[in-house]
Amino acid sequence: MVKSGGVFFQKNLSSPSGCPSKVDSVSGEMNTILPSFINALLKRLRPKNESSKGLATQSEFQFDSPATEDSPPLPRSCKIHLNLAEKDPTRLLARIEEAFAAAPEECTIELIGPGILLHDNALMLFEELRNRPSHTRLHIRARTCLIDGAILLWLAGDTRSMRADSWIQLSSVRSQQADLSDTDGDVSILIEEEPANTDLRSIHRHISEWLPVQEITGRRLFEPELREFGLLDDAESQIQLAALFHAEVAGITTAPSPETDQVVTLKAQSSGR
Repeated sequence: MVKSGGVFFQKNLSSPSGCPSKVDSVSGEMNTILPSFINALLKRLRPKNESSKGLATQSEFQFDSPATEDSPPLPRSCKIHLNLAEKDPTRLLARIEEAFAAAPEECTIELIGPGILLHDNALMLFEELRNRPSHTRLHIRARTCLIDGAILLWLAGDTRSMRADSWIQLSSVRSQQADLSDTDGDVSILIEEEPANTDLRSIHRHISEWLPVQEITGRRLFEPELREFGLLDDAESQIQLAALFHAEVAGITTAPSPETDQVVTLKAQSSGR
């Protein structure tokens, strides 16, 4: 630095060899190259469809989200076999809970084994079936004959089917000297009645939503009778309804209209002349 008249001037320095230093020229080149490099980088990062001028904002940059494993889609349907010969009710309950856990759109439960359950177990499983996910459509097929509480499991489905030669049977409640009194719609029964009979009364009450209990008690109902009650909704019924519908449509399509009859009559008269 050289002071002259109170003002400092920078003096160009030279290298020991006498050549002038290139510091000033390098700094000038950097001042020119660096802005050009930044502008070129921003143009590459800016979306192609962006026509506005100016610096790119953070929202304009596209960042790839970290790779994540896609969750498996929910199953659209499921099918399980429920063996009524199982003595442990927790296993039967677990089978139903497992089927509904995935919240399928459609579920089919096939009842197999001896079609009889303890009344209390039947009421428990019936409640679980009724409390299924609201969007799950349940079809229950009986591959065995059903007695008392097992009938409830079959009725709990939205649609039902059964083996061609199977039947259902509802037992009557043994009459005992028990004092029955209605209290707000709930039936209070003295303890002289056996618990199994009390549970059977509850089964009767639930079945009455679908069938006339007093009429069917003590009888065995086969497929034709159950079909008359409107309880069966299987492929055979759908095929019959579809055939009937197509027959009616075909009859309407091929039926001659009055205008067609009139044209045919006129043609016949003119040809006779």
